[in-house]
Order: sequence, then structure tokens, then C-alpha cells
Amino acid sequence: MRIGHVSFGYKPIVGGQETYLANLIRVLENDGHSQRVYQLDTGVRDPEIRPVPQLPPRLRYRASVLYAYNALLFRWLRQLVREDLLIVHYGFHYPPVLWHPRIIVVSHGVEWEIPPRSLHHKVRRWASKLAFGNAGVRIVSNDTDFFRQMGVDVTPATRHFEEIRPGRWFIPNCVDTEIFRRAEPIPDLAALRPILVPRSIVPRRGLHLAVESFARFWPEHRECHLVITGGYEDAAYRRSLDARVEQLGLTDRVKFWGHVPWQDMPRVFSSARMTLIPSIFGEGTSIAALESMACGTATLGTRVGGLVDLPSHNVEPTAESLAAALSEVHDHRGTMAERQARRVREAFNLDRWRDAWLRTVHWNSGE
Repeated sequence: MRIGHVSFGYKPIVGGQETYLANLIRVLENDGHSQRVYQLDTGVRDPEIRPVPQLPPRLRYRASVLYAYNALLFRWLRQLVREDLLIVHYGFHYPPVLWHPRIIVVSHGVEWEIPPRSLHHKVRRWASKLAFGNAGVRIVSNDTDFFRQMGVDVTPATRHFEEIRPGRWFIPNCVDTEIFRRAEPIPDLAALRPILVPRSIVPRRGLHLAVESFARFWPEHRECHLVITGGYEDAAYRRSLDARVEQLGLTDRVKFWGHVPWQDMPRVFSSARMTLIPSIFGEGTSIAALESMACGTATLGTRVGGLVDLPSHNVEPTAESLAAALSEVHDHRGTMAERQARRVREAFNLDRWRDAWLRTVHWNSGE
């Protein structure tokens, strides 16, 4: 079967969604399908990529590139028509291809603020509801929060890998437990006794909560550092974080490590005392959280989005709650890490994920 992936991002692989897509492409390739990815033109040239043009630099600002991507997909209209199945990553990109007879829309996490305040976030929710309301479109969500936002009552952390409604599946993110396991720590990083925050530096990832909570945690654990791994997409937000770090007197204690290649992350996780996932919205079943737990590092998160479907230690998204959780977990982090690693290896491994996706694709194709 010819499968086209409509995805704003894929290569270079810099985050959870790109990792997800790379895993999915490998699974479907092994099942005998040919695939192409219609992604924003990032300069990467690859036989499987169909680049969608970017706006000129002077016209690029936050949401504009997303709308331009949707509009400029028409460049590949003839090829899109020839695909037997389109897998659309995020409901926002469903409207420009809604004419296609076979579509699977993937939710990688609720992508709008709750409740949505800006017009852009209202459009994001509208596009997902448009897809969800079309019985001919198949939906794969990697968390139960998306279903609740669509009006379906699903209890968090239940019904993994099940068809929740006809044509609507809950397939949580999973992790390659052969790659993500305890590894040799990185000496320079381990020496910092790091509280690791593996997040892109954008507001929805809650880096400000991480800084504020660490400021409360650090006085009793002065050997520790807060280490943030990830690139930044929002320069103004990065500047605000730098200013807050300086204001709190943590300049020597908060380290921005920058982007780390995916293949190096097992050693990074293995160097950390704990991992913190402080998201405030837009989070599915976090791949970073799963990778951390698979590596045997105690992992804490917020009760936001798909994090509530995971065995991470989740608390309210406030600096006070996160600081208290860091202190509570610190002294028995080894016990928690063992329990989390065992649960991830049993319930969130790629074998289960692969089997669920193949059932979905074959069901959709009538096989």
C-alpha cells in the first residue's frame, strides 16, 4: 500500500513527534508499505521526503508557518491523490486533505490551551473536532485526554491499545527498550548531580515551572543542578528564563545543555538523579518521560494531558507541587525508578505499539 504522512516536522529528528514518525515509518516499511513524508522544507534532502515550501523569512512568525504549510501542501496534490492512505499527524493539518477517501489522523497530544483563548488555539480545536466528527476518518490518539476533549468519557490510565469508539483508538507512545536502558553515565554531566529537564524551550513545556520548583528544592540539595536539554524555538521565552534564573541567584546552578542527539539520550538519562517533565499543556504520553523511565531514572511530571496515562510520579502543575515532589522522591528515587522501569518495559514497549498500529492500518485498508 502507498502511504503518505502529512507531518509538519520529521527530519531532522529533534523531538518526540519526529521520533514517533521515524518509528512508525520503520514499522510500516517492515510490513511492506511504501511511504513518503510531506514535511516542511527544512533543507533535508531524502528520497522519502516531499518538501513543502516555507514562507520567506520576513513573513515567518509563530503560527504563520503552520497555516502556510497547510496552504502550500497543494504543491504535492497529484502525489497526495495517488496515496492509498494518508496518515495526518495532528488534526490541525486535516482540513487541507479532508477530500482524501482514506485518512488516519494522529493526535500527539491536545495541541490547544484548555480552554482555548486565542483564535489560533480555537482553530486547532475546531480542526480536531472536524476530523473526530467524520465517521470515515480513523483516529489514533496517544493519550486519553484527547478523547475527553472530544467529549468521550475515558478514565485516565485505562484502555491502553483499545478501540475506544468505532474507528477511534488509544495507542499510547512506546519506547524501544533495547535502546533505552541503563547506560554508562557521562562523567561531566553526572558530576552535576542533575535534575534533568529534556524539553524544547517553549512556554507549553513549562520550563519556568522547572526553574521555580528547583529554586525551592535546591537549598536542601546544594549538590544538584537543573540541566535542560533541548533547543529553543521561542527566543523571547528563553530570554525570560535567563532573566528569572539570574533573579533567583541560580546562574551557576541551571545549565542549558542544548540539543542532544537522540542516540546519546540513554547516557544522558543514566547520568541524572531524576527527570522532570513540567508541561502545562500540549503533552501526550511523553516519549521523553518513557525513555527516562526505561533507562531507570525516577521520573516526575505534571497532571497534564497524557502524562496522567503514564507511571511517572505526577503532581499539579505548580512550582510548589513540583518542588515538594522532588524533595519527596529524592531520597527513595532508586525504588521508584525500578518500579517505573518495570512498568514501562511491560506495558509501553514497541512490540505492543507495532501490533496495535498494524491492526489499525489493516482495518482501515479493508485487509
